[in-house]
Amino acid sequence: MVITVHGQCKDAEGAFWKSFSGDYAWITGAAHGVTPGGKVLCADARRSSCGGRSVCDPQKALQRWLALPEEDRRPGAVPVEDLTEMDPAFPKRPAGSIILKGYNRPLERGADGRLKRLKEYRDCQELGKDDVNWHTFVDPEPGRVFLWFTQEQWKSILPREPRTGQSFPVPDAVADRMVRLTLLNTIY
Repeated sequence: MVITVHGQCKDAEGAFWKSFSGDYAWITGAAHGVTPGGKVLCADARRSSCGGRSVCDPQKALQRWLALPEEDRRPGAVPVEDLTEMDPAFPKRPAGSIILKGYNRPLERGADGRLKRLKEYRDCQELGKDDVNWHTFVDPEPGRVFLWFTQEQWKSILPREPRTGQSFPVPDAVADRMVRLTLLNTIY
């Protein structure tokens, strides 16, 4: 799997991306099925890639992976070296920062009033007001989110003297970052 980023890194990851990405149109920040040898698994005849503002279908990518010859799928079939150097221009995590890993999924209230998973989820994966690329996701997987907090931000949400059951308001800037910016739709 590969995740697109803004710009091209000038390191081993960037070289890998460049080895196969030139023939496709990509959505920044989306995940794509790609083998270690650079074979794109989420492209099909209808669209050159996950471009066209739709997302990679992990089930189809898995089926394409399983259809590859065994010698292409076995561990070590393609030697992949450890990444020793990162592009110095690529943004680094600030000193003292932390990364919060989370999951989100669409829920609905059942007849008993309790929240439960949706079996079908309909959504448009686009952001424009005239977008019409709607999809129905059956038994959707949870979305994965990663949120970086600077040291100042994460310290601002910890009480000075924590006690069980204690609550207090989260600073607006941190709440905005946690809710509005992080909980964008990541359900596929």
